[in-house]
Amino acid sequence: MVMRAAVFGGAGFIGTNLVYRLIDNGCQVFNFDNLSGLGNLLNIAELMQQSNHSFARCDVTNSEEIRQSLLMAAPDTIFFCITPKKLDSSNALEPFECFLKTLKNWRETFADRVLPVSKIVIVISEFHKSQKQLKKVYDDIKAVIDQYVAEGLPVTSLFVPIAFGPFQQPDSPIPLIIYRAIEGETIPVMYPEEPAGDLVYVKDVAEACLLVEDRGQIGVHYEMEETQPSFTNIEAADCICSVLNKYLPPPVGRYQALIEEIAADTPPAPEIPKNEASLDRLGHLTKTPLSEGLSATVKWYLDNDRWYSQSKVLLSLAKPGKRFIVIKLKAWKIFLRPFVCFVQRIT
Repeated sequence: MVMRAAVFGGAGFIGTNLVYRLIDNGCQVFNFDNLSGLGNLLNIAELMQQSNHSFARCDVTNSEEIRQSLLMAAPDTIFFCITPKKLDSSNALEPFECFLKTLKNWRETFADRVLPVSKIVIVISEFHKSQKQLKKVYDDIKAVIDQYVAEGLPVTSLFVPIAFGPFQQPDSPIPLIIYRAIEGETIPVMYPEEPAGDLVYVKDVAEACLLVEDRGQIGVHYEMEETQPSFTNIEAADCICSVLNKYLPPPVGRYQALIEEIAADTPPAPEIPKNEASLDRLGHLTKTPLSEGLSATVKWYLDNDRWYSQSKVLLSLAKPGKRFIVIKLKAWKIFLRPFVCFVQRIT
């Protein structure tokens, strides 16, 4: 019997990769996204004509839209792949509270029927172990999940570190590094000898989601470990440049010449002690080595430059009054001590 899977946030970065993996696995996928955050319709454009994929807009802070989505999908399994837009506690909790409350009410309304949902997998992406100030946010999210598990919902969760790979937003660190190199712009690297941070290839994240859905225990919070061995920041930047040298040689020299080590004013942030269950309990999860993941990512962006250009336009339209500074070095700030920096948006 073909599994009916509903993916909320299925046009976002992790959600899109999960949708493709579920379809490859023979699932009937019902894809929901409000397209106002990280969701990008271009991500799933080639799936729109496939019979085993359906898409509809859904705002996970709107109870009625959630109910209509559940009615449409009648899923066996639900994947909730929503990254909070703001990481202060109140705003971060809203989508989780609204979604789980609506699902609980749905279950009670149809108490005389069998709710087909056997498991709900909450995927919390960008789990920043290196920022202690965010610990309360993640603790509060876990508390909300625990509350609804106690009330009978079959929920389990997966905390994911910083992912990279295909379909990542154009203003994300690695895509920016790739295109800065191609355009001959400086690649700033802070903390060059520090570890590159908690990085994991997004296709491995999709596999981890399936592992938790298949073997995860209800009420358990699982944490996906970063890929080992890790790189230092300078090694990771060098790896990206080496792949570009191979597949798109520069007119003169090598892309490594664009790397500029930047002195940092503050030391790297300490890590949050981990207390989530390891995925190792569920079985072996083969992870893509960072060098292979970065290589595949660079090749994907080189092969999909039209997607990048169109997505960048959509991103600028979705955020009126703001523009991206990608030229001046002053616009770069360190983010979670990885080898890449994010571009500061300014009005």
